[in-house]
Amino acid sequence: MMSKVFSVTNKKGGTAKTTSALNLAAALHAAGKRVLMIDNDHQGNLTAANGLTPAEQKYTLANLLLAAIDCPEDIDLHLHRAVLHIKDGLDLVPANRRLTDAAARLQVMQLSQYSSCGNTERYCEQVMDSLLTSLKSKYDYIVIDCGLQHELLTINALAASDYCIIPVQAHFLASEGIPNVLEMVRSVQARFNPKLQIAGILLTMYQSRPQLCQSVRESVSEIYGQDFHVFERPIEYSIKVAECPAAGCSIFEHAPRNAAAESYRSLAEEVLRLG
Repeated sequence: MMSKVFSVTNKKGGTAKTTSALNLAAALHAAGKRVLMIDNDHQGNLTAANGLTPAEQKYTLANLLLAAIDCPEDIDLHLHRAVLHIKDGLDLVPANRRLTDAAARLQVMQLSQYSSCGNTERYCEQVMDSLLTSLKSKYDYIVIDCGLQHELLTINALAASDYCIIPVQAHFLASEGIPNVLEMVRSVQARFNPKLQIAGILLTMYQSRPQLCQSVRESVSEIYGQDFHVFERPIEYSIKVAECPAAGCSIFEHAPRNAAAESYRSLAEEVLRLG
């Protein structure tokens, strides 16, 4: 069975995007699935959240993207170096600031596409899709953590994905980033990946008592619930979740009985039901 690819993205910061990518991957792995995490952010937050120092990583997603552009026939050699084994059945393609160089190369490709009036065999927006072709048979799920900058990198992730998850902080005005993500998804669906679906909107940093959080939850469901799935259980706010990236591990290792751990298990169960 070919793997299912999920991009976790929001163009607004502070939505627990990386934390959600990390813990979704960990929950899927705990369910017995082979999972690959891809850090698609030049800041390397997902890399750091797995206990690694981004700047020390010699082979990263940047190497893979550049290899896919320059020498796609040798991509398997680069995969062997860039895919790190976190634990049995759970792997990571790390990232660091060199990803900015890969993003710049994609922009050069994009300019070349425009100057050739569309007469090109390879599009800069589909480099990651070609890269993942060699990986999909090895995993059940691939989870991509998308950054806020370098829009071409996010477009590449969406063009290679089956589903998109949109995390939204359960605070006032936090849902303002949703329309921007939806616009990008529709563009990718129309131009590169018609099979891309929005798996759902995930409320994060949720507190059940404050009326504001409940109001945001109701507002998101009212505005988007008819057209898009809103995941059943919000991710509860907890200092333990915030500690996970610094601890270099998931909530299931750091505080397995925490309410947020149950929330991420619930998210994984919904993802598993998608097929």
